[in-house]
Amino acid sequence: MPGLSRREFLTQVSAGAAVFGLSQLFNPGRPLAATPDAIAAMIEGQTPKRGGVLTYGQTYPNWALGQSNRGQHPYYWLDLLTRSVWNGLVWVDENMEPQLELASSATPSDDLKVWDFELREGVLFHDGTEMTATDVVASMAFHKLGGVGLISGQVDRVEALGPRAVRFHLNAPNAEFLHSVAEYRAMVFKAAEPEAIGFDGIGTGPFRLTEIDNARQFRAERFDACWTGAPWLDEVRGVIAVGNAAINGYRAGQLNAVFNIDPGQTAQFEDAGAQIQAAPSGDQFWLILPKNLDFPWNDVRVRQAMALAVDRARINQIVYGDADGWTGNDTHMNGVNAEFLPREGGRDVARARALLAEAGYPDGVSLPAMYFCPSFPEEPRIYPIVSESLSEAGIRLVLEERPCDGFNPFATAVNQPIGRPRRNLVGPRNPFINLSRLSPRNREEPGGWAGPEAERFDALILEAVGTADPARRLELYHAAQRIAQQEVPGIMLGGRRNMVAHRPEVRNIRSHAQNWSSRFEYIWIDA
Repeated sequence: MPGLSRREFLTQVSAGAAVFGLSQLFNPGRPLAATPDAIAAMIEGQTPKRGGVLTYGQTYPNWALGQSNRGQHPYYWLDLLTRSVWNGLVWVDENMEPQLELASSATPSDDLKVWDFELREGVLFHDGTEMTATDVVASMAFHKLGGVGLISGQVDRVEALGPRAVRFHLNAPNAEFLHSVAEYRAMVFKAAEPEAIGFDGIGTGPFRLTEIDNARQFRAERFDACWTGAPWLDEVRGVIAVGNAAINGYRAGQLNAVFNIDPGQTAQFEDAGAQIQAAPSGDQFWLILPKNLDFPWNDVRVRQAMALAVDRARINQIVYGDADGWTGNDTHMNGVNAEFLPREGGRDVARARALLAEAGYPDGVSLPAMYFCPSFPEEPRIYPIVSESLSEAGIRLVLEERPCDGFNPFATAVNQPIGRPRRNLVGPRNPFINLSRLSPRNREEPGGWAGPEAERFDALILEAVGTADPARRLELYHAAQRIAQQEVPGIMLGGRRNMVAHRPEVRNIRSHAQNWSSRFEYIWIDA
């Protein structure tokens, strides 16, 4: 089945149709078939070659890295690129459209509260056993324990309807539920008890795990019986390479690809012979403004002044070398989302100063310090631009760096339940998940945003996800974004584009706006 657009999907949902097929992989705008042969044939007209080892560096480790000594589990995997070893029911492609993975069909009920999935036949785990509905139900029961909040918070129960059919009963209507089961942790495991499931390192993906050092690296070999067909590479090796370790490892020949490179090092990678492939967007940096204490930004006019004063275009120009790039719109929506609503107007320092004066700060205002840990290598270069541009409007804000090791406990140790003023990292997802993170139902991340407008915002997104009409959904999502842009619960900087640097002989490797959705079965080495 050809890949479906969001509009086509919603049209079929309204008719109760089964939707989605695994297709249109990787290259936006170019129709690609679902087999490695067909995809490879359309890349530069070359014939893919079997063999070789991809050794990639990852500058952005899994946030849960080191929290378990059993890193063969996707919850504690070195990075977020879990689809080298595992698969989910659904995958999100580079256009942010859900595509079926282990599921062969997905059918919602008319009220969007029940989703039926048919499973692919003949899908084998790495130990040679066939995947069935029993495995899917056990996996989802495990995820419901809290490891995948999008499942635990949305799913009431999951049942098997036969050996290759499962039914999800949701707590509320959700036309976008396929995105929830596409999360990087929502992988399908062999059925086992909750304390053991997933810890054997066995998946259905193109590579079979053979060795792992929990906090540093892993090796996985080609799985010839993979349901997508045997991958081209003999082996994939992943290495955590933070800071200069990435460029140094590449120069030394230890790495033949690096995901999430520092945008300030693109020239160094290119000088070392690398090719750079950039995704349309990537994670965003969200400045959380807690409002449960007596902070100046409790006044909406101060928050509006901050939004007007931050020079987002300067961040793009200086840090990313992309003066015309996308910028955050002060919601969790991402520039790659079709429903993204840009902020009206641009930077306006004069208006920011006027708002401060109206709020009782004619001589400017000093704000509490904000904290960050450099999850991405360019972050320490971003925040001086933020502070400097705010100061031009009379807003004094210091952003202080802290080590990422132990940062989460540090950030949440005071001012409960919201924690310290800080930045959070926000990956691109579908509109309902994006905007729900901004909702007052999420007590931590929006910093205690409350009141009639917050309640109206929440009602709009709940209404949107419960309707299948595409025009109405877009209208509701835009209305919600306008409220957030007026209220400014927090500041979203935006602008990032995920990039992968690779040696020229590494073919068809792709960077994904949703970093964790990168795939490996269609990569080959032309050596």
